[in-house]
Amino acid sequence: MKPVDIKSLVNYVSLKILGGGDYLLDALEEYLVEGEGPAIVAHKYNISKHQLRGYAQRIIEKSGSEIRAKKVIPILQYLAEGIEPIVERNENGVYTCELCNTVVAREDTEEHVRKYHKDQLSLAVKKMMERLEEYKASREKAVVVTAS
Repeated sequence: MKPVDIKSLVNYVSLKILGGGDYLLDALEEYLVEGEGPAIVAHKYNISKHQLRGYAQRIIEKSGSEIRAKKVIPILQYLAEGIEPIVERNENGVYTCELCNTVVAREDTEEHVRKYHKDQLSLAVKKMMERLEEYKASREKAVVVTAS
């Protein structure tokens, strides 16, 4: 089993969120962790079940296994708290970058973020990696009490 590529996971999730996919981790939690059906989850988040399965496959690949992915998703949700999309979808289904006020096709939102707002992506990745270090430190400080 290959090790978890946490930097790649964080980068992937950051890019998805900034590009307007802030539903990603919630959808994956419902599908992978809670075991909800792909059609139900996809309908709830207004995506295709094929997209949902693709997102799940990417997380599984980067995690090293499905079991690890199920454990990593809640951690990624914690790390991603406070990261907000910079590309928003309005009620008419039009995607607009909030930073440069550019209308972007849905399939180009992540490329737009990567190309024109690399600084925002770097900040999001940095913030998530810092939260990961805090998370690791808090887990190491946890004291296990055993009865003797």
